[in-house]
Amino acid sequence: MQTLGQRLREEREKRGLSIDELAAQTRIHADYFRAIEKDDTSSLPGGFFYRSFVRQYARLMELPESVYQPELDRSLAAESSEMANRETALPDRKLNVPRMPTGKTDRREETRRALAGLGILILVMAACTGAFTLYQRWSLAKETAELEAAHQASTPPQAGKAAAPAPPPPQETAPPAQPQQAPSPEVPQPSAQTPSQPEGPVRVIVRATELSWVGVWQGQKILFSSVMQAGETRGFGVEDKMRIRIGNAGGVELEWNGKQIPAPGPRGQVRTLDFWSDGYSVVQPPAPKPEDAPPAQPGLH
Repeated sequence: MQTLGQRLREEREKRGLSIDELAAQTRIHADYFRAIEKDDTSSLPGGFFYRSFVRQYARLMELPESVYQPELDRSLAAESSEMANRETALPDRKLNVPRMPTGKTDRREETRRALAGLGILILVMAACTGAFTLYQRWSLAKETAELEAAHQASTPPQAGKAAAPAPPPPQETAPPAQPQQAPSPEVPQPSAQTPSQPEGPVRVIVRATELSWVGVWQGQKILFSSVMQAGETRGFGVEDKMRIRIGNAGGVELEWNGKQIPAPGPRGQVRTLDFWSDGYSVVQPPAPKPEDAPPAQPGLH
């Protein structure tokens, strides 16, 4: 009876192929094909490689699976039987495997860790809040100092009086009206007025509910710059545009052209507002410069 190796060699010779040509096509060493044709399985690396090489050889020769599959099944069965009868090289000894964790935890230790983490979180939040508060106070003190300096530079000092930081413009007493005199030809300038007196297309009334610094401008001209006490009220009127800066945004109430408007910001923060006859807007504060450092003493509280 013809063996599988003989059948493969016969098919190869019919096609006029040499073993070297098969090796070049399949990239399998030519000695393995010679061993297959001689049915010499001992010259192959192992049963797995023998079955793989035979399958590739048979498919290359276009043989049906029924021709070579019985031989492959026999080879696999023999290899399995040999492996079952082979003694293992590992010694038969007990292995000391550590006990697996049960999943139980120490409730007290977990509680201590949770409390420690919560304490650290509270300390971090307190430190951030304190740093933010110091920065707000420093920023308010800095802006107050800049505005006072600008006011002092624009207002000439009065003789016999020491210059006070950012005093409100003095109210001049108007002379008694005389019927025979003609009206003054001077154009009246906008100034700080009482709530019942604001005139012009842009009218703003500031009511202080807490201690707060307030500055009012018309263009480059300072109309008012001072600290308003709780309960104090000021009114201002201009023709075109008015800018108001508040040191304690949550400590004042604003009325624009007879309309009550919401507080421009929270307590302790600086806010700047621009008013026109047809509307108003809150100016966003500029970002702080990295090189600036807070002063040793805070400003207004």
